[in-house]
Amino acid sequence: MLTFVEYENNVEPYQTRLIVTDRFMRFDDGEGSRDFVLFDRKKDIIYSIDSDEQTVMAVNRQHVDITPPFELKLEHKQLPGLKDAPSIAGLKPRHYQFSANGEICYDVIAVDGLMPDVVDAMQGFHDILAADSKVTFNNIPADLHNACDMSMSTFAVARHLKFGFPIQEWSTNGDGRSLIDYQENYQADASLFEIPENMKHYTVQEFREGKVSFD
Repeated sequence: MLTFVEYENNVEPYQTRLIVTDRFMRFDDGEGSRDFVLFDRKKDIIYSIDSDEQTVMAVNRQHVDITPPFELKLEHKQLPGLKDAPSIAGLKPRHYQFSANGEICYDVIAVDGLMPDVVDAMQGFHDILAADSKVTFNNIPADLHNACDMSMSTFAVARHLKFGFPIQEWSTNGDGRSLIDYQENYQADASLFEIPENMKHYTVQEFREGKVSFD
């Protein structure tokens, strides 16, 4: 189990929780959360549960082959300044900065070798979101295409994960998050990974096609 502090512009910082098992990865706001996102690592499906609307939306892995509307030159560099930073589980954090077409996109403090299974789960989760993003990418007007946005949401999602577990990350727009605690041997209740059956179930594609009614 991992606990983060999330940062967004014009929003007070807030805590989130991430629980990872061999089969599942669950995002929520902590103990007692009724709303959550669940990634079934075996089925390759992400479920978003909304307790107020009583809905479960599923995002399945898509297979869409598209290319960026212009060349993306993706770069990264390791920055100095963490030489004296404390180790985590005996591993040293390193600071990386990622850019696209010369524009700085985001920074990450990563620890190579820390919680590799969590990193694998995060990668699988982001791969599904990136594939789904390709489904609607061509709906974005050309004048809104931005190298950083395209790389971060669609064409190079989570490229920082190959450098290890991100204990801190922040983008140039002010969004970010920091790891504040983790328990490697946390025993999660199996009920946390159950999809409510008594809610309205639909896929994100059915929603896009106007096949979902919330009456």
